[in-house]
This record gives sequence, C-alpha cells and structure tokens, in this order.
Amino acid sequence: MVQFGIELFYSHAYDFIKKKLMTADKENWDSIWLPDHLSGIPGAAIDDFLCLWPMFGSFAELTDKTLGSSVTDPHRLHPAALAQMATTINHITGGKFILGIGAGEGMNLMAYNIPYDHAVSKMKESIDLMKLFWKKGRRVTYKGKYYQTKKAVLLPKPVSEIPVWVAGNAPYSRRVTGEVADGWMPMGTFFKVYENGKNEIVETLKKEGRDLDKFTFGVFHRIFMNDDEAKLSEYFNMSKMSVVLQPNVLKELGYWKDDFEQLYREATGFNPDEMSLLKYDRENIVKFDVNKLSGLTEQVPMKFLRENIMGGTKEEIIQKIQKYIDLGCTYFIFEIVNGASSKNAPFTYWDVSRILSEDVSPNFKEV
Repeated sequence: MVQFGIELFYSHAYDFIKKKLMTADKENWDSIWLPDHLSGIPGAAIDDFLCLWPMFGSFAELTDKTLGSSVTDPHRLHPAALAQMATTINHITGGKFILGIGAGEGMNLMAYNIPYDHAVSKMKESIDLMKLFWKKGRRVTYKGKYYQTKKAVLLPKPVSEIPVWVAGNAPYSRRVTGEVADGWMPMGTFFKVYENGKNEIVETLKKEGRDLDKFTFGVFHRIFMNDDEAKLSEYFNMSKMSVVLQPNVLKELGYWKDDFEQLYREATGFNPDEMSLLKYDRENIVKFDVNKLSGLTEQVPMKFLRENIMGGTKEEIIQKIQKYIDLGCTYFIFEIVNGASSKNAPFTYWDVSRILSEDVSPNFKEV
C-alpha cells in the first residue's frame, strides 16, 4: 500500500504549526513529520525553528496519525539520549513514530562547532547502538569506534519496534541504509538516481540476508503545485541552483563535463567530489560565485527539471508519483512550499494540502 506523509516545515511559531497540524489531522495524510533544524537551509530566508521533540509530545495529544522526524542526525545527541527521545515519543503515540535520520547538514553543525567528522560511520554506529538499547534495555555494552558503553541501562523499552529510516543518497549512505536501517527516504532526488540507489540498497539487503518485505522505500520531496506557467517556470528555474550544488548527481545524470572541475573549485572553493549538504553552511554560500556557476546551470535542460522535480500541475504531480511507484517507492513525504497567505490563492499551502490529500493520494491508496 502506498502512503503519504506531510512535513510541517516552517516551525517558527507554535500557533502556526499547530494550525498546520490540525489541518493535516482532518485530511487524508498517513503521517506528519517535523524537521530537526537549528538554523535554515543556506540560501533560504527561514531561520526560526522550534524543537521537534517537545512538539511531538504536544502533537500526540492532538492527533492519532503517525509522527516522524525528517530528519535528525547522529551529532547533536548521543545515541542513548536520541534513543530515549524516540522511545518516549513511541510510548506517547502508542507506537506511531518513525525515526528519520541522516548523516547531518552543515547548517546545523558548523557555526555551532559541533564535530561531524566520519558522519556516515557515526550514523551507522548510532543506529546500531540505539537498536541495541531498544532490544536489551539493560547491561548494554557496545565497543564502537565513535561510541562506547559499558553495562548501560535505557528503560523502559519501546512499546513496539521503532522504524529507523535513513535520508541519504551517497553510495556509502545507501550501503549503510541497506545494512542497518528499516527504510530509505532520500531528499529531492531524481528518477534515475532513485532507481540506481534503490537497486544498490536491494543488493545490500540481499547480501545481509535481510527481509525486503520489511523494508520501506520512500522519498522526501519539496512540492510546488500551480497551474500558472509563469510561476511554474520560476520555480523550476530556481531549482537549477540546488541541482548544481550536487555535482555527483550531475555526473550520474550525464550533465557534467571535465572542464567543470576547475570552474567549480573557483566558484565554490570546494572539490566537486566532496560537495554535500554536510560540507557547507550559509557562510560558504554567500561566497559562491553565482556568475561562474551559471555555466553549469545552463547544462541542465528545463525539460529535465520539469519532468523530474516534484512540482507542476496536479496532473503532472500525479504522473510523477506514479513514476516513483513504478520504481518501487511506497511512501511519499511532502514539504509543501506554496505560501500560506491568501495572496497565493488558489494554490495556497492550505489549498495544496487539501488537493494532495483529497484529490491526489486517493488515486494510489490501493496500489
């Protein structure tokens, strides 16, 4: 069965996010997700974020829907503390909680001097140790490279198994996902990249002797719906820069040229092979030479963006969802980027949430 979740991203004011929660609760969403940010995505205007963990406790009193983190990381909380947080939400919701985790993002780490070296390896150990705590509860001894415990206790145990879904699309992240995670929720990917990543994870699952039927293949997308071609063109044009900041994806899609290597270094100060959300924050972004990067953005055809990025008319979005389902995706998490103000009518945040839950998702519920 295909399921749909909604992320309530702009968590700067509790009354506002509570209104979003109550709206989603009345609609046809299967789950409600919150981001785990200290600051905003580089280049974006939003920097206000309430903490997701206490909000989950509040949400559980207001909705019976599944809750999920989209996503936390292994750096800001020790695995024991994160496991306890997840266990608490698991108890409060009666087992309706999904722990989404990734290797981390520079915006939440660099300015705060939080160490994030060996990020994916730390994430793997964090997941291993959390699952050990949830399983044993007592006398938990773990000897990892980054985390160690000796006869540690973490009780009570969860009331049900807590699914851990990994957000990450680099090769090592995908391998770790297949080794220790219960689901995959890559962010803002492309059909070809998703297919390649899914195939890699399937191979790892088989190699590890794990049950494919107990693993969830999902995807996380920002989504913009409209029927105004000018607004859609503006949205897809703005998306070009986010693609350029993923040089490994450009290479996988065949839009990279050898002479881009030096240009990329000059424009960003980064080796393109090492570029990721973990490597830069807003202080880096403001130093990027956008004019130099424009040569790369021109390599990505508008037709490709229109066909791959989760935006467009209702009909286009339905087609894109179906394409992901054909690739084996069974769980969609959407962050609606349409503005909430009435000036965005007839495609406000509230309109799009209703259209997605009432007119779009029912088409796939029995798939």
